[in-house]
Amino acid sequence: MRILSLCLCLTALALAGCANNGLNLAGASAPIKPKTIVVSDFSFQPEVAAVDRGYTARLSRKIGEIPTYERKQRTNERVNDEIVATIVVTLRQAGLDAQPGAAESIAAGDAAVLVTGTLHAEGERARDTTGFGPNRGGVAADMVVTNMAGGSRKELLSFSVGAPAARRAAASNAAASSAIAAVIAATGSPTEKLSPDVEGPARAIGRAAGERIVAYAKEQGWIAEQVVAAAEPAKPAAHKRRSPAAAPKPAAKPAAKPAAEETPAEEAAPE
Repeated sequence: MRILSLCLCLTALALAGCANNGLNLAGASAPIKPKTIVVSDFSFQPEVAAVDRGYTARLSRKIGEIPTYERKQRTNERVNDEIVATIVVTLRQAGLDAQPGAAESIAAGDAAVLVTGTLHAEGERARDTTGFGPNRGGVAADMVVTNMAGGSRKELLSFSVGAPAARRAAASNAAASSAIAAVIAATGSPTEKLSPDVEGPARAIGRAAGERIVAYAKEQGWIAEQVVAAAEPAKPAAHKRRSPAAAPKPAAKPAAKPAAEETPAEEAAPE
């Protein structure tokens, strides 16, 4: 009896082990599509600064003179809004529900994903040349995508977007620019435009980060195929080169008309 009981116990333990293995495999499955993706404000490392005298001048005309010590912070906040809005628009264009926000705005029962980022200098670069603005650059963004469903945090994806990748990002068209401006206005942030040498790099980083998140969403099956096809611009049809044999032959030239017979200057008189 003891031997039989021991065998039954071992069998039960083996079955329990199989059940646990099954649960582990289920936990490794792809995450469920979130109801919304919340894009949080970026953190700026001390070496990253945005300098845009044109923007601060336009903002001063609206709200009054800005003290010198506030200009850097005001410009950094506006650059942050530009990057966040660009990510939101990129995700929306791919068919995902996205909005600016913060971790505190996500309720415990929300099926949401949080996107956070940190801007820092890429490689060894002088502090006074790092950032956004004239003679500045070399900014990289470290991104983290976290699943916030069920009140718990689970990191889904982390990646970095460097300056070279950001420069390769597609430029915003008129429709995207209008959508970015609308997202910024909806948050209550200043809508005065940044100067081109600040706006361009900011949007490039946002676009590059957004495209990486869209690629991940496609892998997880969060985006329907028809939506992906609609979001991707149609490529122009390639012109097929005709082979020499298939090339149309030139039309044959009309045959030369026979020269008209010349009439003799003097006709012989009838006899």
